[in-house]
Amino acid sequence: MEFRGAASEFIRHCQSIRKLSPHTARAYELDLNRFSEFLGGSAAVASCDRTVIHNYVRHLFDVRSLKEASVKRHLATLRSFFHWLEEDGRGIEDPFRGARIRIRMPKRLPRVIARADLRRLLRHDGQLTFADLTAYIATELLFATGMRVSELASLRDASVDVEDGTISIIGKGNRERRVFVPDEIKPLLSDYRTARDLCATTAETFLVNSRGAAASPQMIRRLIRLHGERADVRDRITPHMFRHSVATYLLEEGVDIRYVQRLLGHRSISTTEIYTHVADAALKMRITERHPRRGIVSAK
Repeated sequence: MEFRGAASEFIRHCQSIRKLSPHTARAYELDLNRFSEFLGGSAAVASCDRTVIHNYVRHLFDVRSLKEASVKRHLATLRSFFHWLEEDGRGIEDPFRGARIRIRMPKRLPRVIARADLRRLLRHDGQLTFADLTAYIATELLFATGMRVSELASLRDASVDVEDGTISIIGKGNRERRVFVPDEIKPLLSDYRTARDLCATTAETFLVNSRGAAASPQMIRRLIRLHGERADVRDRITPHMFRHSVATYLLEEGVDIRYVQRLLGHRSISTTEIYTHVADAALKMRITERHPRRGIVSAK
């Protein structure tokens, strides 16, 4: 059994049986294609043993210069593929069984947008072009809900209930979650929907471009970057930074981490816990700066 043929079958299985999203299925396909290139064009699945897996890990780090998170994603795809082969009764032994592969993730704190910069980004004055309005609404939604840029781009107009202030988001693994938006941005959402409808759009997505076509993730990233430049924000702003920021600031305000987990759509609370490190850093700074000891000791 050639690896390429088995990989193609696996992708079809992911699409038709597991009902994975097109984005996830495409990512799996790319990962398997790269492993196939590493093996060689006509390599057999049976040739993939623990030694090959270990060599591939070194290849990803040393030759492709991938980061730890990317290497872990590649390996997760391969694990899923070989597990499927074994479960499907193909007579293939999973090379990951008994393989000791440990990849230590570096402790990188998420990049958070400073409160002063958020204040600039969430304010607008005067007349806005439709592109400017789309950038502003995207900014508001990203910070209000913490959704990913891919989730925002695919957000359906029918999933935005302005009157009720709720939005239904389809996240990773086609899991749906409902989030609530602050009352103060409801009029903005209503205004955008009015302007959106003037574009004579037939798109089902909430965000569209000036021609009425669905806004792509790439377009939203570009609009957010330009919006940050217009707002005189020094750091380059990305959509994912809003997700980091709302999670961090909610925790700083004392919101239960389980609520933050639900807002972000994290399957495991351990994923959400990374934001507690940032919140703890802010807590440390506030306590050391404002602790009453200094005033008590220095008082005469």
